[in-house]
Amino acid sequence: MFKKYLILTLFVFVFITNSNGQDSTRVVVKSEVKTTEKVKASYGGKGFQFDYGENNRMQLELRIQSRYLHQSIEPKFGSSSEDTNDKSFNLQRVRLKIGGYGFKPYIKYYLEYDFPSNNLLNTVVTISKYKALQLKLGQWKIKYNTERYISSGKQELVDRSISNRYFTLDRQIGVMLLGDIFDGTLVNSSYNIGLFNGNGINTQNDDGNFLFFARYQLNLWNRKIKMSFSDLDITKKPEGFIALAYTNNESRFTSFSSSGGGQLPGYNDGNDQNYKINQYNFEVMFKYNGFTITSENHIKDIKDMNDIKLDNSSQLIGGYVMAGYFLNQIASFVPEPLEIIARYAHVNNKTLYSNNINEYIVGANWFFSGHKNKLTFDLSYVENQDFIGSNNNVRFRLQWDVSF
Repeated sequence: MFKKYLILTLFVFVFITNSNGQDSTRVVVKSEVKTTEKVKASYGGKGFQFDYGENNRMQLELRIQSRYLHQSIEPKFGSSSEDTNDKSFNLQRVRLKIGGYGFKPYIKYYLEYDFPSNNLLNTVVTISKYKALQLKLGQWKIKYNTERYISSGKQELVDRSISNRYFTLDRQIGVMLLGDIFDGTLVNSSYNIGLFNGNGINTQNDDGNFLFFARYQLNLWNRKIKMSFSDLDITKKPEGFIALAYTNNESRFTSFSSSGGGQLPGYNDGNDQNYKINQYNFEVMFKYNGFTITSENHIKDIKDMNDIKLDNSSQLIGGYVMAGYFLNQIASFVPEPLEIIARYAHVNNKTLYSNNINEYIVGANWFFSGHKNKLTFDLSYVENQDFIGSNNNVRFRLQWDVSF
């Protein structure tokens, strides 16, 4: 583990000392007030935008997600953070997003606040002067699995798959190096490598152990794909990626969500617990001519460091495959804004449970203005929910998601 810290520290040192191409011992302090400069206001893809000169920009966006849910039984773990109020209209998410850059266009910031949960979700600063070597600090969703990393407002169905909460790392506080490399070649790639507190949202490191994360993404056809579901652009050239991700962490938690650290079904809770976790993810995404297919495949090894028995480890396997299509591409009588979607997801923990969790779901989107204003419905059947045999759930969900 020491080698990982040393390598990351050296990268950060080189990045900082060379970022301005000048003698690092020279300090220049300059203050200048331009009385003739005016703030320019406009409205665009990221909401209201305010510009002051060439080096300062702020964007404000308000997002409202309203949902109706009807289900046959109450979920206990797998989707409890998404579906909390049955047979009810709910304000699922109401969020204020503030982003932009200051001092220089490559010094970017982003904040996101959720009103229903009263949580500061994201607080991020990114230094992106060099495309191949960027530095990110603060709190955000780790890009371990694309389904979680992509905003809930850009999902293809009402919400993420049943497998997401078993494997996601969610939001963490830390530092990360990232970049795009080998541009213009057949191995056009993106990478992420970072260290985090490993205890979830808005929490400090309380045990001296850090979460290590690494991801490598091969961008197919020498193009970096837009990180959102649905082929809204009806791409005329195929695009996609293949990615591998790895993480290890030692903490008292076996799962993470937007509420923070917690425990998977079957694992003990408490401040005296200590779990060592290694996770692996292989995923793909492909878009072409209105068709989208995505898949994630996870392995999660959990070792109970408090258990002195020889057999103190367990393994979860899971993931999903999802496909969507704009039928107008083959049947002109179908309205252009309509997309149909199907998804299958599963989770397996043979160490503790004999039943697999399976999710079968179909749905559709009607895009009024892309992901900024859309109506989504889905109908799903969840088999052996929470690993309980015959604990099956039928769900109907209708959602309107709009951003201003």
